[in-house]
Amino acid sequence: MTTPITLQTDTPLSLHHLHVTSDKPEALAAFYEDLFELKRVGHQGQAIVLAAGERALVIHDGKPGELAAAAYAARDHEALSRLRARLDDLAAAAPAAAGAFFHDDAFAVRDPQGRQLILGVARQPRSADRMAARVQHTVFQTTELEAVLDFYVKRIGFAVSDDVVDQTGKVMTCFLRSDDEHHTLAFFRGSSNAWDHHCYETQCWNDIRDWGDRFARARRSIFFGPGRHGPGNNLFFMVTDPDGNRVELSAELEQVEPAKLPGVWPHEEYTLNSWGRGWIRT
Repeated sequence: MTTPITLQTDTPLSLHHLHVTSDKPEALAAFYEDLFELKRVGHQGQAIVLAAGERALVIHDGKPGELAAAAYAARDHEALSRLRARLDDLAAAAPAAAGAFFHDDAFAVRDPQGRQLILGVARQPRSADRMAARVQHTVFQTTELEAVLDFYVKRIGFAVSDDVVDQTGKVMTCFLRSDDEHHTLAFFRGSSNAWDHHCYETQCWNDIRDWGDRFARARRSIFFGPGRHGPGNNLFFMVTDPDGNRVELSAELEQVEPAKLPGVWPHEEYTLNSWGRGWIRT
C-alpha cells in the first residue's frame, strides 16, 4: 500500500510562532514576558515582537481574543519551495511582521473561513529554554468543519491523526498533523468561529508540575485539568492570559507514523480528559 504524500512525508511543518491581536497589547505582552520569559526583540510597525528559545509571539493592536495568523516553519528553503509550487494558486504575500522570524520567501494562505497560515523558514534555529515549553499546536472552533477539513487535508496536506465522533458518526473534533507529532492543528465543531487555544509542549510530568507551580505563584488558576487527553495521549492543563486566550501546557504528546490510520474516539468527557471532567465545546 502506497502512503499518500502529505506535509509529514514531503514537506514537514512545525508551529513556530503566533500572531495575536489585543486591545491592550502592552498588558498582554507583559504576561508573556513575565510568565513565559519571552523577551522583546523589536517592533514590526505597531506590532510587539516577543521571542525566547522555542516560543515566539507577535502582538498586534486589534480585537482581543483573535489569532491573526499561525506561522509554521518548513525545515529548509527547498522544502518551502516545493510547498509554494504546490500551493501557488493560494499563495499571498506574508504580512510584514512575519519578517521578524522568517526569511523573505515566506508566504501566506487563507482557509475558506479566512484563517491565515504563514509558511516560511526560520531565520534562527530554536534554542533550549530554561523551562521547557515549545510552542507546538493551535486549535479553532468552526461552524463548517467538513469544508475546513477538506481544505487542510486535501489542499494543504495535513494528515488526520484522530477523529472524535458523536453517536451518529458525525465528526465533532479532528486532530491534524504536519510532522511526526500527533497534532499541530485541530478543529472542534462549534456554534461560532473562534480561536480555541494554543499549546506549549514540555518534556515530562515534572515540567507540568513546575509550570503549574509557576502559575500558582502568579495567582493564575488552572481552569481545565490537570489530566490526560485521549487523542494524543498527552498530559495537560490550561490557564488563560489577560485577554482570556486559553493557553495549554502539555507533555508526552504521541508520535505518529505516516502510515498510521486515523483513530476514532467517542464524543464524551472521558475522551477529552481520561482523568476527570472534560470541556465539551458547543
